[in-house]
Amino acid sequence: MSESEFQFDATVSAHDFGRMAYTVLYAPPAVVSALSLSENPRLRITGYVADQPYKGAFQPAGDDKYYLILSKNFLKTAQLEVGDSTTARFIVADQDAVDVPPELDAALHSNSAVAAVWNSLTPGKRRGLAHRVSSAKREETRAARVEEVLEELEEFK
Repeated sequence: MSESEFQFDATVSAHDFGRMAYTVLYAPPAVVSALSLSENPRLRITGYVADQPYKGAFQPAGDDKYYLILSKNFLKTAQLEVGDSTTARFIVADQDAVDVPPELDAALHSNSAVAAVWNSLTPGKRRGLAHRVSSAKREETRAARVEEVLEELEEFK
């Protein structure tokens, strides 16, 4: 493992957040301090959890605790359940990177005014809008969401 890679072992846990519950991996204190998570509480990472590709961000849980959220789909693919022990290996990702779905990318390239608005948004806002499109399963829904995003960007102009 190179100096820029991090690794920790943890137990898959349930994290209650009000009326919602998440399945998470808590980062051990040594990782929290090595990454200066108190200064960068939502630090984006890329790597592997249980040898499955993982992209995400640490989330603050208070009291200098931070966790990675494991989605239901991820848990199924990794064959993990609450109480299982696993290993996370990762590097710190480009904090400004945004994975833009191809449909949205094409729409942005065809409208320079809307693309300028897109480029003026923070990476977090762009990630949220991109996720809105990429989370749709059906092609028709993805197309409709691209239109919704374009309308929202038009309103920003």
